[in-house]
Amino acid sequence: EVIHQQNHTDTSPLFFIIIAVIIGALTRFILQKSALPFTVALLLIGFGLGALGRINYFDIYEIGSSQIDLSFLDKSIQWAANIDPHLLLYVFLPILIFEAAFAMDVHVFKKTFANATIMAVPGMLVAIVLSAAFVVGLNYFNIGLGKWNWTIALLFVAVISATDPVAVVSILKTLGASKKLGTLIEGESLLNDGTAIVIFMVIYLGLTGDGIDGSPIVEFFRVSFGGIAIGLLIGWIIIQWIKKVFNDMFVEITAIIAAAYLTFFIAEHFFSVSGVLALVAFGLIMASYGRTKIS
Repeated sequence: EVIHQQNHTDTSPLFFIIIAVIIGALTRFILQKSALPFTVALLLIGFGLGALGRINYFDIYEIGSSQIDLSFLDKSIQWAANIDPHLLLYVFLPILIFEAAFAMDVHVFKKTFANATIMAVPGMLVAIVLSAAFVVGLNYFNIGLGKWNWTIALLFVAVISATDPVAVVSILKTLGASKKLGTLIEGESLLNDGTAIVIFMVIYLGLTGDGIDGSPIVEFFRVSFGGIAIGLLIGWIIIQWIKKVFNDMFVEITAIIAAAYLTFFIAEHFFSVSGVLALVAFGLIMASYGRTKIS
């Protein structure tokens, strides 16, 4: 009975992790001298695997008297396609955002901070309005978006307008763009979360009829600067801890990584402020003052 149960254990998640890591390593190796960005190649491979799974390409094939069963690959892809999005967000987002902020050149970031802020706040507002106008325009010409109005369009584009701060910078580094340009785009990508989340909250709460307590402008500053304050506070606490540690990389690395996740959790769960901006602040303080304290 035990053997029977073991034979029916679903190992799809394990196989997907194995094949994803192998595909990533092979793609990076093959594209060493190619101009095609690594992240774009992975996206195309993902599209390809998803399409092959949807047309039932990974099936059981009869070749003469033998049988080739590729259904396990299809099960793995299905598992990945239906993974809980919250799990994906909470596992990967904190460490990716922290790494992006920690790896940033703080001196270059200070020089580009004003421009990044202009792009992240007024620039974000312009992008949201223009994108919403495009969506409403598509609806006007009956191109398959149903009965979308301005409210739904603004809600939608508030979600999609916040650029990804990891993939964009990765592509820029691969293409050999200037460090100042990379830092500017990275800084804007990390800062625009506050604008996007507040606009989303204002529209969503207005749509559901719950309203929002106080002024939306006050709420914007609360979400943005509240997150930054939490990130700076936790960063200061961790710096005080790791500067007392000498040559113990396990304690230092574990404390910093755990603090990155803790920063995101405290900001989002207890204070309902921007966890991403909290991680940006934590990453920047660790990159500037904390880096010299790591033995």
